[in-house]
Amino acid sequence: MATILVIEDDHDLRHEILDFLKRRQIAVRACENIEEAEQAIVEMKPDVVLSDICLPDGDGASFCMKHAGKFPDAKWLLMSGNQELVRQGNRLKSVAEAPPFAVLDKPVPLRFLHTYIRAAADKG
Repeated sequence: MATILVIEDDHDLRHEILDFLKRRQIAVRACENIEEAEQAIVEMKPDVVLSDICLPDGDGASFCMKHAGKFPDAKWLLMSGNQELVRQGNRLKSVAEAPPFAVLDKPVPLRFLHTYIRAAADKG
């Protein structure tokens, strides 16, 4: 079974995603900032990381660039409700050292997250 790390500073959205995944018996840990995520990613070695791009103490894109090489089998999904941040995230894909990741507009439909996680688990 896949283990999921969710990094989202919006309390309501974080808990909505967390509850949705837990109801589907998916192992998930939620963090509200980069500081918490730094500890969580090492402790849990996730299969999938779902991260907001704009966080109070950093950004999910930089977190992805920093950690994706340490967890080469993990799938990364970056999210933002800010169109400019989505464009910036998509531009990062062309950077030579960038790991593969997806960037989506928020709100991301929960059913899509579930499908993404299932596909990642099937490949792992």
